Amino acid sequence: MIDIVVASFLIGLSGAVSPGPMTASVLGIGSRQPGRFVAGLVTGHGIPEAAMVAAIACGVRDVPYINLVALLGSGVLIVLGIGQFLRAGDAVAVKDEAGVPVAFGVACTLGNPYWWVWWLTFGVGFLALHPSFAAFYVGHIGADIAWLGLLAFAVSRGANVLGYHYKKVVQASGLAMVIFGLYFILTILFA
Repeated sequence: MIDIVVASFLIGLSGAVSPGPMTASVLGIGSRQPGRFVAGLVTGHGIPEAAMVAAIACGVRDVPYINLVALLGSGVLIVLGIGQFLRAGDAVAVKDEAGVPVAFGVACTLGNPYWWVWWLTFGVGFLALHPSFAAFYVGHIGADIAWLGLLAFAVSRGANVLGYHYKKVVQASGLAMVIFGLYFILTILFA
């Protein structure tokens, strides 16, 4: 069982460290409390991941209306990215946006067609060979927590160093989320 946790951690880490909407949303936290933000983000990301693992455990190998779900998620990702771009200079207290990181996590996950492809190809295949669903989930989500936590800590320290210029980083991050959302929509519509 430990070997499944370690393997899924390493596999999950390879996906977590690649640039994408989760990384872009972490770049927007600034000097605010990174722990609370990442906890919400990973919670939002972990909800569809847990649902996918449970579905695979129950024998589901195809998701009905997958393109519609991914289109809706991509639309939410665009809206959240626009909001981040426009509010980049605001000093918003973390407690005032407690639900936003969870929404970011869900939108970044469901709006990413590569997440769907990964789970319906590699995820299904790996779990078919190694049906240790809980162990796989623990290792997989552990990789997200480790990477995003490390990234958020670095970003929160870097925001203090960059000062005023960090607003540009946050705006670029919001713009990246919009671009990812648009790219995902185009990929879905023209694939």
